[in-house]
Amino acid sequence: MDEELPVYIISAAAELLGVHPRTLHFYEDKGLIVPVRKGNRRFYSASDLEWVQALRYLVHERGINLEGLRQLLALKAREAYDQTDERLPAACEAFVGPRAPCWQEGKAELSCRDCPVYQAAREGLVVDQGIPQLNL
Repeated sequence: MDEELPVYIISAAAELLGVHPRTLHFYEDKGLIVPVRKGNRRFYSASDLEWVQALRYLVHERGINLEGLRQLLALKAREAYDQTDERLPAACEAFVGPRAPCWQEGKAELSCRDCPVYQAAREGLVVDQGIPQLNL
């Protein structure tokens, strides 16, 4: 099965992760996760669930607070943006200044699943922080 295919509704994702659905809402509100939205429903992929596990590891094992995670992710996004050869849409203009990435500002027009900056930032943070391989 494709790890990027969003197939889990929020209640199923929360149950698999052992968290309350409000936790996922909270991470989304903080700009740390970006589920696929179809109408009022949120869908998560296996990759999203692994990312939430990584976030929880950083919070609970490394003691990094959510604002710290937002800043680390923004720094990794800036690094990824500077290294990408692809031309991104105007929605990513948040990278021009020291602001947060577009998905943290709620300005994303390009699906984050298709955004090389978002994907590289997530992967870079996992590698830099030495997060162990997490499995569901």
